[in-house]
Amino acid sequence: MLSALTVAAVAAQRGQVLNPLPAQRGQGPLPPQGTLPQFRSQVDLVHLDVSVLDRDRRPVTGLGPSDFTILENGQPQTLAVFNAVNIPVAVPPKTAWLRDVAPDVRSNEDQRERRIFLILIDDAAVQGAPHAMVNVKKVAADFIDRLGPSDLAAVVFTRDNRNSQDFTSDRSRLLAAVNKYTVGFRDMSRVGGDLYFRYSVDVIRRAVETLGNLPDRRKAIVYVGQGVPVDLGMAAAPASMGIGSVSAGGDIVFDGSPSAIAQRGEMGQLRHLMEQAFLAAARANVSVYTLDVCGLRIEGQIAGGVPVCVPGLEVDYLINVATVTGGHAVVNTNNFGPGLDGIIAENSSYYLLGYQSNDTRQDGKYRRIEVRVNTPGYTVRTRTGYLAEKAQPAAKRKAQLEAEPIGAALAGVLPKGDLPMRLTAVPFAVPGKKEAAVAVMLSVKQPIRETGERTTERVDMAVGAYNTDGKYQGGTRLRADVVVRAGATGLAEYEVLARLDLKPGRYQLRTAANVGALATSGSLYYDLDVPNFSDDGVSLSGLVFRMTPAMPIAPIDGLKGVIPIVPTTQRTFRSTDQVSAFVRVYQGGRNPAVRVPLRIQVRNDENVTVLDRQDTAEPTAFGTERAADVNVALPVGRLKPGEYLLTIEATVPQKPGVLKREVRFSIQ
Repeated sequence: MLSALTVAAVAAQRGQVLNPLPAQRGQGPLPPQGTLPQFRSQVDLVHLDVSVLDRDRRPVTGLGPSDFTILENGQPQTLAVFNAVNIPVAVPPKTAWLRDVAPDVRSNEDQRERRIFLILIDDAAVQGAPHAMVNVKKVAADFIDRLGPSDLAAVVFTRDNRNSQDFTSDRSRLLAAVNKYTVGFRDMSRVGGDLYFRYSVDVIRRAVETLGNLPDRRKAIVYVGQGVPVDLGMAAAPASMGIGSVSAGGDIVFDGSPSAIAQRGEMGQLRHLMEQAFLAAARANVSVYTLDVCGLRIEGQIAGGVPVCVPGLEVDYLINVATVTGGHAVVNTNNFGPGLDGIIAENSSYYLLGYQSNDTRQDGKYRRIEVRVNTPGYTVRTRTGYLAEKAQPAAKRKAQLEAEPIGAALAGVLPKGDLPMRLTAVPFAVPGKKEAAVAVMLSVKQPIRETGERTTERVDMAVGAYNTDGKYQGGTRLRADVVVRAGATGLAEYEVLARLDLKPGRYQLRTAANVGALATSGSLYYDLDVPNFSDDGVSLSGLVFRMTPAMPIAPIDGLKGVIPIVPTTQRTFRSTDQVSAFVRVYQGGRNPAVRVPLRIQVRNDENVTVLDRQDTAEPTAFGTERAADVNVALPVGRLKPGEYLLTIEATVPQKPGVLKREVRFSIQ
């Protein structure tokens, strides 16, 4: 929804150059960057994610450091970091809610070894074939169903990105984005197909370039669409010999001069965009898997007087895009299952490698990378090179990071996990206003600097909200002074409360924290929907939890005037804890308040109901602010260890229906 990728995709459609980072737009208190925990102490390493496939495109597991040889510009390099990543096949949970209900608290502690999938739905170039339009949603949803709990995915459209979804593991949000697909525009506009073809091709290029910012992750683009009727022979031919021709300086070159592009015409411009995408994919090791929603193409298919889904250049395009980038094309079949399974399998095992280049010059030149496996018959996929940093930009970047470490934590496509953080955010109505008060609860686990004296550590934090266009909508800066007793070691965990007032809409909260004394920072992103509480009828706030004994909280009155309790991000409890949930029921409009029946349930991970009781919000409870508070004590003392789901339902009197709020929690 709000990543650099989505904003770039929107820019491609509007002819604008946009940047989602507020510091560079001159908006808000926040700037941006990020890296994987296992490499954070060796920032001068070259990071590689390496896939090794056998002749049947199955991942090769069990390799060790001695099985790899790394060459930079033909010179052997010494491997400094090695990590084999093997992600098991996702097993369907025994209870549906374990899959369908995402945790309301997000964490940056599980960023390591996550697969990254970008689902790119080509709504610009799909024709009006009914079966193709149905397949768009079905294929994308079937792929989402195959994702594991640790996978991150995003949904991006090539034409209309108002309903795109940024990277998340929340299956419901991904499916909601897919279901917003309406219809392809290729044969429905007077503008003509060429413009929409350009949207389709250029978003692939931008997507590849964005994912290239994640050098030590396994990442792939899953293209769901029909393809573009352009002959990519000119672009794909050099790719079959290593993705492009190589200059004397070791760079990969395409003839992209203005005169050459002009000679090619519109189709030539499309080929040029794809050449750029192929080059970026080679450098960043981004594979593109293409799924033809037309299925089995048949000659003579007509819809609305226009030939649709017939054999043609689109199939060649899909095959070329996949082959050149190291992916696989699923074409000319109505059975997408094996192809979807293959995408997951090919990305289930890979290796994270790091080396320190023997060439210490900071000359800004391109350096070719070749990774070999010392066993014949295997195919190795990794990025083909990188640009060495120049001395002056490197020094400037270091100075910028030191000057604004919080901004440095916010730059990446994904959060930075060096400083463990948890976050949840819940909107509540503000009487007499359309804006909602968003209760932000942030937990930080801070490493303790060993000292023989009692010390106070300063932790700087920032929270910023961005809308679906990537525009900054408001934020706050916070500071926590953490008192550390003499001789303390390990982690100090505490919570920080903040309030943001936001209009109804979709947002992404970007948070960051920095412990200056330890030069440690982290970031965390959170998708948030703010409802319009001022509408007529009954509505519910989100759920928050309160726990006793509580962790240290600052400021203790940070949400005073928003809710009458001090909430927590904690969702794992002991049997000795006292835990309650809080939700607020609203009645908009000016009609007299009515009785609102409530049902409160708790189910365990075997879907057995362990609590089921009825309650009521009586008309007298709503008062002048037309809001009634509901507190629910959770019986954690008699619950067995395991996962649980709390559900609070409100029956809407005016029109038959039920409002529902759900939160997962666990008992140790």
